Amino acid sequence: MKLPLDLVNVLNWKESESTGDKIETNDSKTEEFVNRIINAMYPVFDHLVQFGVDYHRFMDNKDIKGLQEFIERYSCDSYCRLVKFAKGLQKDYDAVKNALLFPEITNGPVEGKNGSIKCDKRVYGGRAKIDLLVAKALLRQQYTAERAVI
Repeated sequence: MKLPLDLVNVLNWKESESTGDKIETNDSKTEEFVNRIINAMYPVFDHLVQFGVDYHRFMDNKDIKGLQEFIERYSCDSYCRLVKFAKGLQKDYDAVKNALLFPEITNGPVEGKNGSIKCDKRVYGGRAKIDLLVAKALLRQQYTAERAVI
C-alpha cells in the first residue's frame, strides 16, 4: 500500500518532534488531514473508533446497563465481526457481568500454576510421566514458599 507523501510526513511528525527537529504545523489541521486520508482509505475507521469508545465506556465505568446497551447496539451492526463480538459477549453475559461487578476476583494464581506446569512439560519434551511432573511442581512450590520466608 502506498501512502501519499503528505500523510507520511504527518505520521512522522511526532517522531521528529521528539528528536528536536521542529516541523511547523497546526495540530487541528494536521489531525483533520490525517482523519480525511484515513477515512478515504478505510471507511470503517470512524465506526471502529466509536465501537472502541462504546466498549471502554461500559468497561471503565463497570456499567452493567451499558453492557446490555452495547450488546443490543452491535448485535445487528452492518459489520459481521462486530456482530460476532457482541454475540460472544451475550453468550458469556454472566461472566462479563461478574467481571464488571467483582474486579478484585482473578484467576491469575491458577493461570500462573498452569503456565509453570506447561513449561515443565515442554522442558521434558513430553516424556515426563505424571509422577515426575507432580514432584517437580511440589518442589517448585516448596522452593517459592522458602524464598518467601527469607
